[in-house]
Amino acid sequence: MPHQEELKKARKTAIKYLAYRDRSRSEISCHLTEKKISPETVEKTLAYLEKNRYIDDPRFALQFGRSRIENKRVGKLRLRRELRNKGLDDSLIDKTLGSLYAEHDESEIALACAKKKLASFGSADTKKKRGRLARFLERQGYPASIVYQTVNQLIPSSSEQKNEK
Repeated sequence: MPHQEELKKARKTAIKYLAYRDRSRSEISCHLTEKKISPETVEKTLAYLEKNRYIDDPRFALQFGRSRIENKRVGKLRLRRELRNKGLDDSLIDKTLGSLYAEHDESEIALACAKKKLASFGSADTKKKRGRLARFLERQGYPASIVYQTVNQLIPSSSEQKNEK
């Protein structure tokens, strides 16, 4: 049976940690463990937080995912990795990604992201720009098909330009 004082301290610590932003169950568990709180107390605290809806992994996943898509314009692959790093299970991640990318078209997000990045490029040659943009989009978590489509749409290759003339 966990000591009442430790339980009180754990709840206070967890709620303080949640005050900044929503967190996953796993994040809170790790945070409490780092604070040298016993595993038994951590479990009781997590049960209390879930019962009172302080933590809700499906809500957290949607909120976090929506924020990353709208603010950072990340692709599905990167968002999957970030959600996994937050300690969420794969079935919840799949459900969340399906829901979020039904609302937001990944190709359109990639295009908006690429246009913004392209504005920061200097007057480098076309081949260099294409490579830099493709690598950037890959880091943002877009699949190769979307990267290829976006780069070709924004920076036609020099051979395509010659064919048009």
